[in-house]
Amino acid sequence: MNNDVILSVQDLSVSFSTPEGEVKAVNNLSFDLKAGQSLAVVGESGSGKSQSFLAMMGLLAKNGKAEGQVIFEERNLIALNHKELDELRGDKIAMIFQDPMTSLNPSLTVEKQLTEVLVRHKKMSKKEAFSHSLEMLNKVGIPEADKRIKSYPHQLSGGMRQRVMIAMALLCDPKILIADEPTTALDVTIQAQILDLFSELRDEFNTALILITHDLGVVAGLCDEMMVLYGGRVMEKGSVEDIFESPTHPYSLGLLHSTPNMEKDYDLQAIAGSPPNLQNLPKGCAFEPRCPFKLDQCLIKVPPLEAREDGRANACIRSDITKDMAEEFSKMEQI
Repeated sequence: MNNDVILSVQDLSVSFSTPEGEVKAVNNLSFDLKAGQSLAVVGESGSGKSQSFLAMMGLLAKNGKAEGQVIFEERNLIALNHKELDELRGDKIAMIFQDPMTSLNPSLTVEKQLTEVLVRHKKMSKKEAFSHSLEMLNKVGIPEADKRIKSYPHQLSGGMRQRVMIAMALLCDPKILIADEPTTALDVTIQAQILDLFSELRDEFNTALILITHDLGVVAGLCDEMMVLYGGRVMEKGSVEDIFESPTHPYSLGLLHSTPNMEKDYDLQAIAGSPPNLQNLPKGCAFEPRCPFKLDQCLIKVPPLEAREDGRANACIRSDITKDMAEEFSKMEQI
């Protein structure tokens, strides 16, 4: 794996103006991504996962505002205009969205939508673009791809539309692939094919992968590094192996205990309460109202994300989250 950093995110914040007031969706997000690295971004709905990367791609809603720096090839993506971003999107940076029906153009055939990407970004002839598009549809498991390529999006099932989106994202062998819940609409067999494709792309082209997901099983099978978000902030960062084996933040611990794992001897345990209101975040730690290990200090101020000696980082004043505490958590009222 190439150890060069290809994407550096520094103090990225995302907010939205609403009639009820400002919504702070992402707060001071910072991380580096290396070529060939697979980074999982996990957390519950509303944690800021998707909005972080929509901001990087210049795809926020009109009432959204992004601040900070997202450095790619010595340029700050946040400061680029639409034309400059269009040159990067789909070519050097590609994103697979959660909802393929709203991401594909309903008035264009699959062929037109795939081939125009290659004609524009790779300067291929229409014949070359068609051949490469057909090859990619076959790779992502589209049955009778030579017929489906002539279809319009509404003529395809949800799973097929998702595979078309994945094929489109992979067409140009991007340097960075951002996948937002890419396997949600797919059955387990196709899921495995797609995850194998991602691994193949990473290994063959040294593509960096950012996987936005709530499925920790997918994370375990595909990713190297992991970033846990809650209330628009990073709670914990580290290798997937380290966090799965010994989480150092109560929220990470809660996520792992609420996910089935045949290799771990514990009962499923739900995280009590609900995610925070981003319009009215707690003064202290956003997870404090739901945390089984909270202290009085947790109410007072937001704990900073601090690096640890083992190369990990977490945002918790409890530096004593241990296996003993994990065992205590597992003995609480199970679902």
